[in-house]
Amino acid sequence: MMVFFQKIQPLRLCFLLWIILLPVYGAAQSRHSYERAGDKAFEQKDYGAALQHYQTALSRKPDDAALLWKSAESARLIHADAMAERWYRRIEAAEKRKPTYPLLPLRLGETLRKQGKYDEAARYFERFLEQNPASEWAAFAKTNLEACQWASRQTHTADSVVVRNAGKHLNSPYSDFAPALLGDSLFFSSYRFDKRGDKNVPKTKLTKVMLSVKNGRPREAARPFPNTDTAHVAHTAFFGDGHFLLFTLCKNRNASDIRCDLWLAIKDVRNRWTAPIRLPEPVNLGGYTTTQPHVAFDTAAEQLLLWFASDRPGGQGGLDLWYTPLDTNWFCPCHIPLDARKPFPLPAFTPPANVSTLNTPGDEVTPFFHEPTQTLYFSSNGHTENFGGFDIYRTHRQADGSLAPPENAGPELNTPYNDLYFILAPDGYSGYLSSNRPGAQYLDEANKFCCNDLFTVQFPMPPDTTQAPPTADAPPRPARPLERPTIPIEQLNPPKLPAPPPPQLKDFVGLPLYFDNDEPDRRTRRTTTQKNYAETIIPYLERQSEYRERFAAGLKGSQRDSAEQRIDDFFDNEVRRGYERLEQLCELLLERLQAGERVEIVLKGYTSPRAESDYNLALGKRRVSSVRNYFTAYANGAFLPFLNTGQLKVSETSFGETTARRGISDDLRDERNSIYHPDAARERRVEIVEIRQ
Repeated sequence: MMVFFQKIQPLRLCFLLWIILLPVYGAAQSRHSYERAGDKAFEQKDYGAALQHYQTALSRKPDDAALLWKSAESARLIHADAMAERWYRRIEAAEKRKPTYPLLPLRLGETLRKQGKYDEAARYFERFLEQNPASEWAAFAKTNLEACQWASRQTHTADSVVVRNAGKHLNSPYSDFAPALLGDSLFFSSYRFDKRGDKNVPKTKLTKVMLSVKNGRPREAARPFPNTDTAHVAHTAFFGDGHFLLFTLCKNRNASDIRCDLWLAIKDVRNRWTAPIRLPEPVNLGGYTTTQPHVAFDTAAEQLLLWFASDRPGGQGGLDLWYTPLDTNWFCPCHIPLDARKPFPLPAFTPPANVSTLNTPGDEVTPFFHEPTQTLYFSSNGHTENFGGFDIYRTHRQADGSLAPPENAGPELNTPYNDLYFILAPDGYSGYLSSNRPGAQYLDEANKFCCNDLFTVQFPMPPDTTQAPPTADAPPRPARPLERPTIPIEQLNPPKLPAPPPPQLKDFVGLPLYFDNDEPDRRTRRTTTQKNYAETIIPYLERQSEYRERFAAGLKGSQRDSAEQRIDDFFDNEVRRGYERLEQLCELLLERLQAGERVEIVLKGYTSPRAESDYNLALGKRRVSSVRNYFTAYANGAFLPFLNTGQLKVSETSFGETTARRGISDDLRDERNSIYHPDAARERRVEIVEIRQ
């Protein structure tokens, strides 16, 4: 019997989850065929492909409890928690009559906790423990319950740390992670690259290392990294004044498991890189993953230490933190080779030690040792003091040389989502992390799922910045992050602003809802459509990168940057924002209708001037039809009773093509300006022109 609570390998977080985009196999035609294909993919740990098969099967039998359960489990295992929650709740509604899935309260608790809904999650964990006190999952439920209770007690100091998305010029719609600083250069890993010659649809993705100088637009860092179409290259660790570089080379063993090894390259006296070589045992260990290297000098140990994560034997479970001392005399600028073209022998390596005081049966990953403060940072999902997914923790050397018990870095850095790869600049006040928290880009717009983005981190500077330069006897010691520096009391307690007024329906008058060119239902003169707005806006949002490329084609330098930024601003601030505002309107509208109010929403369709007037008239009506369908389908038909009684009306006013602004291109041959230009795209919309109460 298939086990549907099998744990996904956590290393997939490093490269994120391309598997949700895999195509459904054409041979699976019946519901049972799709379900069997999903079961096979699940057994192979290809949870994203399994999810697609189950979803297709569900579309043919929406109330099948077994399919709902399998879909929810697949979604949970790829961290699509909001999606998993919806399916678990559908099972919960049906199970009120006949309980079938004893793990249901546990799974609901898990998905709620990872969305920051701690109080509700705690109730589900308590329910599971009451119903299953002797279950093998009881200890797991108790740990999660304690974590919810801990997280609920934490408070956030809004002015202490500023965490912001690093921006579209660095981040892509795919996963961007593993930042590393070297002077004014930022290296990071990105899962944005297509495998050359790949004929899959969509193409297989690979991870490569990117370089951004002075926060400029990144480019692929070609040397000394191997140019491979069979492996992922990631996780840079520079040391020895930048002459030594460690990185990981990772290969997929199957859809879920990735095997990684550490590789070393050295820059010679003429700044030429040697060919990278794989580190020998006992650092790499055949059959196991060794990844996420970081090298720093530990003053207490008086050693240059290599930290990494590995699933090798001797750990506490999952990925653990390990370290091994490096030969300081060998790994120093004085020992760099004279000629990179000649082979160089490696020194002997000491067997790595497991950091047992930090590791748990869960996963400990992404170590970073900040030399100026001698503080070790890492991420873990196994400690009780945890906000949801992977949290950032820190520890330091104690007087006896041992590492202190780890402490959670707090809500200033952590969220209920996955927070990883925290690093600090030498000054101790700025840094980066990688996270899939709100503000990161999505690959799956419908379910707000995927991917990790880079985020900048800024800690408060001390008020006195006029101190004399440090001497050799008194090296600089920046304030440890989250230590509260002395800040004037008026800055710590700014005056409270009055609460904003509650939203009103009239606030949504003028709301634009945007459409892709000739959508919905291309090349037809029908005036209605079966699609609702959600079905047409999601694929439109997924074309953002295509719009950016087509609009910026042929431009260079600052002109290209400006064109790409215009597209990003339009999609992020107008298209996506309009869709989110529509959801907010529906929530408020349902409240008003349930309170007995009568409401009429008046829509107006617009088109760009590319086609003939009669064609555009039909297109504008189809767009209004799709928005009307959205109201009909909202929340499984929540508006239908009000539409049937006339308490809610969704009406249409005259077509709006003639109001298109001057200068919008209607040249069918000029696709850049008639399709991809933001001004042309703004004409393809439905607008809420009036809300009558």
